[in-house]
Amino acid sequence: MDRRLVRPLVAGTVAIAVASGGWLAYDSLRAGEMHSVHSSYAFDVKDETKVAGFADYVVVATVDRVAEVQERDGAPYTVFDVTVDMTLKGEPVKTLRVVQLGGTLGKDTWRVEGEPLLRPGTTYVLAAKTEQGRGTHQLVGGADFPVVDREAARAGRSGPVADWRDSVDRQRWPQELPKSS
Repeated sequence: MDRRLVRPLVAGTVAIAVASGGWLAYDSLRAGEMHSVHSSYAFDVKDETKVAGFADYVVVATVDRVAEVQERDGAPYTVFDVTVDMTLKGEPVKTLRVVQLGGTLGKDTWRVEGEPLLRPGTTYVLAAKTEQGRGTHQLVGGADFPVVDREAARAGRSGPVADWRDSVDRQRWPQELPKSS
């Protein structure tokens, strides 16, 4: 190798190493940021009869754990493993893997306004749409997922479960959406 090239190559390598080290130091010292995500929906997600009509599953389920956080199109999606106590709509299953927009990637956290992330150890009524080819079920964003008392739900004394059961019985496809969705 030509000796005249050695010095510039070494200097360039050192400059890249110093710049990379500086960036890593900055990134490790910076505080995490909170990002708010604003969502809009193709139909009225406060109408539980439409949510029930759109969803493949409506279940009473307890969140076991956060399985992972995935990045999709630049946004984090938190994947939860849940144990199904009661199936109100859909094929009866014992467990589901549900996905919710929001979560923490690295030091930064994203939250959908008005939609807190599910909490492990908590029992909810959940409505979800199957994500083809992923083995997961996307929560119907914007819908109300009430916290329920697990024992009351099992004993048939839970008001939110009775309300959702009624919504499933009266379910209708959201007319704002094409039938193929």
